[in-house]
Amino acid sequence: MKLLIKIFFQTTCIILLVSSGIFLYTTYCWKNQSIQNINSYESSIFRTNILQFENKTSLSDNQKQNADNEMRPQIVTYAFRQVFHDSAVLYLDGKMTYNGTVYEFDVKKLRELCASKANRVDHGSNSDGHGPMISQINGRTLLLFYYGNVNMGYQIVTYKDITDVIEKSHLLFFQTGGFTLSLIVVMGIILYLSLRKITAPLTGLREATLLVSEGIYDFKVPSEGNTELAQVGATFNFMTGKIKEQIESLSNINRTQKQLIGSLAHELKTPMTAIIGYADTLLTVRLTPERQEKALIYIENECRRLSRLSMKMLELTGLYEASEDSFNPAEIQVDNFLKEVKELIDCRLQEKNISLDVFCEPKELVKKFDQDLMISVVTNLIDNAVKASRKESKIVLEATPDHLMVQDFGKGIPKEDLEMVTEPFYMVDKSRSRAKGSVGLGLSLCQKIIELHDFQLKIESNPGKETTVSVFW
Repeated sequence: MKLLIKIFFQTTCIILLVSSGIFLYTTYCWKNQSIQNINSYESSIFRTNILQFENKTSLSDNQKQNADNEMRPQIVTYAFRQVFHDSAVLYLDGKMTYNGTVYEFDVKKLRELCASKANRVDHGSNSDGHGPMISQINGRTLLLFYYGNVNMGYQIVTYKDITDVIEKSHLLFFQTGGFTLSLIVVMGIILYLSLRKITAPLTGLREATLLVSEGIYDFKVPSEGNTELAQVGATFNFMTGKIKEQIESLSNINRTQKQLIGSLAHELKTPMTAIIGYADTLLTVRLTPERQEKALIYIENECRRLSRLSMKMLELTGLYEASEDSFNPAEIQVDNFLKEVKELIDCRLQEKNISLDVFCEPKELVKKFDQDLMISVVTNLIDNAVKASRKESKIVLEATPDHLMVQDFGKGIPKEDLEMVTEPFYMVDKSRSRAKGSVGLGLSLCQKIIELHDFQLKIESNPGKETTVSVFW
């Protein structure tokens, strides 16, 4: 069942129960209050009449002491008619003596019924007055009052017809019920229309959710206003925006990682060139045992370093989960480090007959960094310098306590490209880089490694003259 229908029926039932309870209670209270008012008024009159009647019968008793007992009924009846007129019934010794009403009462049964009532009208120890009580006689509803005098042997019954009150209460019940029912119908219509308007955004949310499940994130639900549903709509729009950003981010990461796998060979090209060179030398040149051992040790060391470097590169690009030893900075003697870099890049330099001038001041300079990763950084910087340099030119590799610098004297980098060269896949000279197998990942990886060390990269260039890349450590 739809939420709109559930809320509508539940609310309507609650309104129906509450309104029914209110109008039933109101009708009941009105009826009881009306009867209570009549009872108070009639009881007061009844008590007054009883007192008058007893006064008259008391005088008559004093006067009839010498009279015959046969005169007693006439005396009591006479006093009764003077006081009650034609609105009561008189019983003497259990027999009806005078009835001024249109009803007949069973005085014995009436006395038994009245005896069970809590409201007692006492007029002395010789009286057994009770009242009032409600009784149905001849289709009429009567409020009965009963009084009896034990010594005198008489009973009096009087009544008040409250049929009109009962009928009015019934009429009020139906009128109030009809009004309540009409009010509920009107309120139900208003409630349904209001709920339909209120829940309309939920329908929009459902449709938007289906679109999101299909990969459509540009759909926006209405979120105007300060209502809770408007806030839900705004939150939903914010959520879809974030999901879209996350999906795009994951897509970019996925694309980058796939291309990084394909370009990992680019990072391994320089050291692999040296390894292949040593292997070819071992195969084609007759070397002394000492030189053979040196070449084999170099190949073994480089293979181990490449194995470590490849794993660190994969972890750095996010393809593998980083292990505890993936980044392992240590105190490194910088001068020896630069010599190792020069030995690794020597084959690349020989391709264009470029000289590499290495300077380290002071010679005993020591810095803390991950040697495998920083070798990758420096070889990348020198490789870029080789690409930009003319044949038979030179490159400067310099280390000081403040920075590590690679400087070439080639074609340089245009000013508008300086801020973009560290972006993945960005290449200043695309045709030249593609022809040489580059995908524009060198400086991007260098930037990540440098940031991992909390170092800073700075690139300065004078187009047509020189380019200086500095790592501040």
